[in-house]
Amino acid sequence: MEKTQLAVGITGISKGVGTTFVSHQLDYILNKKEARKLFVSSPDRYRITDEPDEFEFQDILVAVIDPLPSKLMEGADRIRELIEGPVPVVWLVNRDNAGVNRRSMQKYLCFSPQFSQEEVPREIICRAEYNCIELSEIYRLEGMEKLAGHIREKGSWQGQPKSV
Repeated sequence: MEKTQLAVGITGISKGVGTTFVSHQLDYILNKKEARKLFVSSPDRYRITDEPDEFEFQDILVAVIDPLPSKLMEGADRIRELIEGPVPVVWLVNRDNAGVNRRSMQKYLCFSPQFSQEEVPREIICRAEYNCIELSEIYRLEGMEKLAGHIREKGSWQGQPKSV
């Protein structure tokens, strides 16, 4: 049986990192904003999961990093596991903002994360919720859109960090 979906796992390197937010937005961007599907019943082209039990079966993992130093230290072992694991990893800094010291973060990680998503203002999140509108429809999630483009280009997954 031929595989028709690209399996993308979303994992956090520390607790409370926003994996549900990232997985929901990536699913929306990859599966709902694609060119119109020919058949309503056709399966999504990308299967997005944040279930740890399924990670070894994924084609690619998106590791979501919270840039707070305490969260980075909390996730040190997880970072090492992901780097040494068998599944290709793409690194996304979630809640990126002007207060993040990128040089210190990169020095601690020993690599530079490929993607970052700026912190979404609370007013935008509330507006989307109160109006029952997908956040992606009223706020440009630039980092997530770039990551989705990278995932679409299967085979361009290079730049895996070598050590922590």
